Amino acid sequence: MSIDAANRNTQTSLRDLRETTLRALRQLGLDEHERQTVTDVLLYAQIRGNSQGLIKIVERTILPDSAKQATEALHKSPCLASINGHGNIGMVVLLEAAKLAAEMVQRSGIALVTTHNTRSSTGAIGYYASTIARAGHIGLILAGSPKVMAVEGGIDPVMGTNPVAIGIPTGNEPLVLDMATAAIAWFSVIDARNRGESLPPGVAVDQHGQPTTDPLAALGGALKTFGGAKGAGLALMFEILTGPLTGASIVGENIDNRGNVVIAINPDMITDRDTFTERVDAMLDFIRNGRNTVRLPGEHSAATAARCLLDDRVSIDSELLKDLQALATGD
Repeated sequence: MSIDAANRNTQTSLRDLRETTLRALRQLGLDEHERQTVTDVLLYAQIRGNSQGLIKIVERTILPDSAKQATEALHKSPCLASINGHGNIGMVVLLEAAKLAAEMVQRSGIALVTTHNTRSSTGAIGYYASTIARAGHIGLILAGSPKVMAVEGGIDPVMGTNPVAIGIPTGNEPLVLDMATAAIAWFSVIDARNRGESLPPGVAVDQHGQPTTDPLAALGGALKTFGGAKGAGLALMFEILTGPLTGASIVGENIDNRGNVVIAINPDMITDRDTFTERVDAMLDFIRNGRNTVRLPGEHSAATAARCLLDDRVSIDSELLKDLQALATGD
């Protein structure tokens, strides 16, 4: 294990980190299925350098409700379903929804599955979009979250960070876009607080509506959307789709009931699947071979993940690793 003093990061074995994570989740009372799912989702983010990684364990944002019940899927039509999470872990419920959508779409051509009644993080939603894309379908995920973001021109936290992920099957690895509509991810702010670092300018306001680069002030204020009014408009539409549409809570309601939307499209129902992926690959290759080097969505993080898997090495904040190890041993 080596530590980079400049940024406090540690390089450690991915295999060891997975075992430590599983033990930590066992200490928190998760059953085997929950442990495996949460570990898969969090490590997907961790090996990509994504802010949705293992920090969620020590921040305790992955736990189910103490009074959870079995999830309940209500099939409203051959292509529509709604899952009541009944307090289960957000990652477990959203993965169930992604798998259900991938199953339904084989018959219906298009499938929409909503979830509600969870109160914990769904993690990096690119994981679920990738799951659908690996099954040969187009996957689109919208995730609701606690209200921490203001609309353009406002200062009140009235929306979640409202990420969107789209997974496209190709002849190789899926092409995955995974982005928040916030100017900065919520857990990037928490990570900056933990590291004693400042935020970039222009991404947050304090409780008085003044611009701030102080993570603590931002956590007590509101995040801004990306792209000004256009980003705010997109975030608002996602807030409506993951809130009122799914039966999840909206701003002003004193309950944490998070909603998600999963959409799957079967290319075979529109065009031949092989033709679709071949044309996607041709399009991407043309873009890559242009006069300037470009980076397509998700390619940098996917390359980082591939190196981690090949070398069995992953980067993690050294203090976060210590906290995780302490939890794993029951300290």
